[in-house]
Amino acid sequence: DRVMKGIVRRVCDSVDGDRRLIRGFARSVAEARITHMLPMLSILCPWAIAVRRHVPGLKYLVTFQGYELYVKYAKGIDRERELDARLVGVVEESDWPAIAVSEDYLKRVVEDIGVPESSLRAIPPGIPADFTRDREAAVEVLVSRFRGFRRDVPLITYLGRRDTEKGIDLLLYAASILRRRGLDFQLTICGPTLFGDHYSKVCRQLAEDLRCPVMWSSKVNDKVRSALFAHSRCIVYPSIHREPFGMVAVEAMAHRTPAIVPDHGGIAAAIEANDEVGGLRFRSLDSGHLAEQIERLLTDDDLHRHLAEAGPRIAGYYSVRNLADRVLAHLGLPARP
Repeated sequence: DRVMKGIVRRVCDSVDGDRRLIRGFARSVAEARITHMLPMLSILCPWAIAVRRHVPGLKYLVTFQGYELYVKYAKGIDRERELDARLVGVVEESDWPAIAVSEDYLKRVVEDIGVPESSLRAIPPGIPADFTRDREAAVEVLVSRFRGFRRDVPLITYLGRRDTEKGIDLLLYAASILRRRGLDFQLTICGPTLFGDHYSKVCRQLAEDLRCPVMWSSKVNDKVRSALFAHSRCIVYPSIHREPFGMVAVEAMAHRTPAIVPDHGGIAAAIEANDEVGGLRFRSLDSGHLAEQIERLLTDDDLHRHLAEAGPRIAGYYSVRNLADRVLAHLGLPARP
């Protein structure tokens, strides 16, 4: 909280006061012979602009992803409008139209900040798409990680931040509905928090009140994360706000695991590409409809198989290689050899 509010204040007041930092940054950029700088967080762009004054010919490109997280801190110190103005300014200074990570997120940047739509382009993120699915190995990892894990019972998983906007309570309500219908499954909810653990504690209490068993984890390493993707019957991402993109959904599909996502925000479009679909959507904020979609994937093997087979091809569309080509084309640079 202290760090983020400090960054927001510095950006709003002007980063020019960071003279020593800027000079050192500029030396590093010049020594490394960097010609193009692509800050992945737009709030860092003022420092890129300042460095450009010291490094002739340096160009930079703005990327918008997750700006709403530090806007929360700006609201907390009553500097939201000032931060918006700074972000509009960094787009004006960009050598190319700024990147937004989805078409829907592009619209959010226009609506929330006031950046002209003509100054933005949608280019989705990239993920490593070459995964091997070893279910037996994944099962062994999960058995060792989660107490009470049952090998032959379908697993439903949430992976992501456990903060209020992620809608984990919707998943708990949906799980409770399904258990009352007599469906047997396991539920795992994993991830850290960015804004404190109050919501996480509320969700734990809610799960107890609903008599909904959950395997919880605040953090998981890459090995456990991959095992969850590989073994889960489906990944559920029940976010209640307009997600910029759907990285977790795409990673799940790369592992041949269908994803269930809300029908709004950038995540709604992330489960399809090239006329193929690798997951299901539910009506935003509707835990009853979320329960119906989970039930379909638990009980309809043909549907599950169809979505699972399409998953890696959709994830391939969002590969790091394709991201690189899209960014190079946007910059007008030669394609890779």
